[in-house]
Amino acid sequence: MKIFCVALLSVLILGLTAPAKADRLPGGDPRVRTGGGLPLIPEANYYVPAGIIDQSFTIESPSGTSPASSPCVLMQGGITTVSPGCLFENDISVDGVGEAIVSLVFDVTGVNASTVTCGFLAGSPFAGCSVVPLGSLGPEGAQITFDDGSIPFHTDFSMQFTGFPQDSSFGATAALTPEPGTLALLLGGLGTLLARRRSRPE
Repeated sequence: MKIFCVALLSVLILGLTAPAKADRLPGGDPRVRTGGGLPLIPEANYYVPAGIIDQSFTIESPSGTSPASSPCVLMQGGITTVSPGCLFENDISVDGVGEAIVSLVFDVTGVNASTVTCGFLAGSPFAGCSVVPLGSLGPEGAQITFDDGSIPFHTDFSMQFTGFPQDSSFGATAALTPEPGTLALLLGGLGTLLARRRSRPE
């Protein structure tokens, strides 16, 4: 009888303490969100954006939860830039023409796509997002796409990664379209050069 009482007491104690332990564990499934840039104010919590100059780049999260518990690390063309606030600037230009990013696609391995969600922070440049498995023959992973929006040339935006394994790497591809303003400047400049060339005496 004494053994039965001890066993029953143990079960009750475990049952009452389990919810408390569960509350201390990181909750939720892996999630990726986009947001707007931070206001340009001289405060200690303001972070200088890391400039994205390539259409293909990689963002790493050392803790798997960035920027909450580790910075974002931007890698492109052999250059590594640390962004403590996961704040970025679109600095992509092609042949001198500034490009707008019209969609961002992130590939990440080591997670089950069915557990990954995507979403938006305040000021997000995109209104649509989706998650699909990262290929049936490849490693377990997810492909996260943000679209239905635009990040104009020289515009800041932010990213947030939550609940991924440590040292998660997000390979990114940006779909681009020429900025109307910079394209107009380029065409105007070419037109001026042609007009001058024609008006020169032979």
